[in-house]
Amino acid sequence: MNIPGYQFKAYHGTLLVIGIAFFAIIFNTILAKKLPLIEGLLVFLHILGVVIVIPLWVLAPLKDAHSVFLDFTNNGGWSTDGLSMMIGMLPIALSLLGLDCSVHMGK
Repeated sequence: MNIPGYQFKAYHGTLLVIGIAFFAIIFNTILAKKLPLIEGLLVFLHILGVVIVIPLWVLAPLKDAHSVFLDFTNNGGWSTDGLSMMIGMLPIALSLLGLDCSVHMGK
């Protein structure tokens, strides 16, 4: 994305997925004893806000309070702002439902 002449090829995505799967397999088999240490480190970083809050705070553009809380945009092309808001709320609502709980309960 940062190189103007870059042309995405179909096999690039395939190689990326293979690399991620390979990393997951190696980590879950060979490095499984280090998993509690890494999980604890990540929880500590999230509690400190280093992972989410600080980068957003530093990198986000600044807006005044009126535009943050009272200006609504419909960039999806939906017929009304209300419909656009409801469509946009679907991924957030689904992530809070806990649809993967059966996987966690099955362990």
